[in-house]
Amino acid sequence: MDYFFHADTTKYRRRLKAIVITVLVPLFGICVFCAVNILLNISSGAAKGFVGLLAGVIVGCAVVGIITVFTVVYFTHKLTARHNRFTFIDILPEGFVFSLYAGEFRRYSEQVILRRLYFVPFSGVEEISRDPKNSPCSLHIKGEIRSYLCESDRLGYHVDEDNHLQFDSAELNEKGFEKLERLEINRWFGSTKRLEIALRHYLEEYRAIPEKKPFNIADHVSRKQKKRPQTSNPLLEAPSYDRNWK
Repeated sequence: MDYFFHADTTKYRRRLKAIVITVLVPLFGICVFCAVNILLNISSGAAKGFVGLLAGVIVGCAVVGIITVFTVVYFTHKLTARHNRFTFIDILPEGFVFSLYAGEFRRYSEQVILRRLYFVPFSGVEEISRDPKNSPCSLHIKGEIRSYLCESDRLGYHVDEDNHLQFDSAELNEKGFEKLERLEINRWFGSTKRLEIALRHYLEEYRAIPEKKPFNIADHVSRKQKKRPQTSNPLLEAPSYDRNWK
C-alpha cells in the first residue's frame, strides 16, 4: 500500500502546450502572410519601404514568439520542479502530512521557499469523503487539523521511537499553527482514488492497534523475597513428618 504521494505536475505541461499553440499559431500565420506579400511585391516592383515594413513585422513576430516561449518554459519548469519537491502527502504511523508549495521570495542573496503544511492525526479524523462523479480529483478530510505556513527549512520533521511526529524546530510542536476542522485536497494529485484507499487503510490500521496499558513499575521490577530465618541446629531445619490426627 502506498504511503507517499508526489504532486501531479502534468497540468503545467498541458498549460505550456496550450499557451504555445495559442501564441505561436497566430504569429506563424502573420509571418506566412507577410512572407507571401513580400514575394508578390518584390516581383511586381513595389516600394522598398512597404517590403521593409513587412519584413519588420516578421522579425517582430519572431521576437515576440521567442520571448513568450522562453518565459512560459521558464515558469513551467520552475513550478514543476518546486511542486515535485515540496508538494506531497506523507502517511505516518499516527497521521499524515500534506505539504504544499506556497511561493518564494529573495532575502538579500538567499532564495527562501515557503510551504503550507497540514498535519492530520488519525486520532482526530472524523470523516474521509470523496465524490468520484462530480469531483474525482478532490478529497475532503474532517477532524482535528493543524495548519502551518513557514519557511520550508523550518518545517522538517521526523518520527520518534513512539511513532509520534516531531518537528525539527521544537517550538512547532506546541505553537505556530492554526487549528482547522476541514481540509480539502484538490487537483494536486490527479485522481484521489488511490489516496483515499491508502488513507482509509492506514486509518483502520491505527484504530486496530490495542490500547496501550498505563506503565506499572511492578510489572517490570520483581519484588525482593524476604530471606527465611534459619537456626544453628540443622535438626530443626529438617522437614517434619508429624501429623496431628485429632
